[in-house]
Amino acid sequence: MVYENGQVIATEPGQVTVAVVQSSACQSCKARHGCGQAVLSQVTDGSRQEAKNHFAIPYAGEVRPGNWVRLAIEEDRLTRAALWLYLLPLLSGFLALLSGHLMSLAEPVQLAMALLGGAVALALTRYRFKSAAQHWVPQIVDVSNTPDPASVGVPLDQNNSRQDIL
Repeated sequence: MVYENGQVIATEPGQVTVAVVQSSACQSCKARHGCGQAVLSQVTDGSRQEAKNHFAIPYAGEVRPGNWVRLAIEEDRLTRAALWLYLLPLLSGFLALLSGHLMSLAEPVQLAMALLGGAVALALTRYRFKSAAQHWVPQIVDVSNTPDPASVGVPLDQNNSRQDIL
């Protein structure tokens, strides 16, 4: 499982909106001084990036805005998502380019075929993610009132209530 901490910013019946700030990853990364993401987050106001880090998550438990939650997603799901998002469009574009080359088409046509192949793969990926959206949503595994990641760690049982640790 891959875990990340976030803060509840809104609640609706059966759903919560969680803001995940990935500064923990930026601070521990050795490439943070040369990273475009880190530089852009320092230069811009962060509102666009902030909107990307808001997740609407189905949850029937009791939480309030301001609560801290621990989100989890299975590693194999994350790996499959990365393959769909990165490898499939790249391979599709490359295969379209190769087909254009094997058909002895002009280079601009080959380039257009490569772009079209990548775009079609991205469209298929988008459709795949929307059709199985629940499969890719992280799950809330813990709720806390404090932002300290060490205090977020008491597991929840099937009824979304804290388990007693003996």
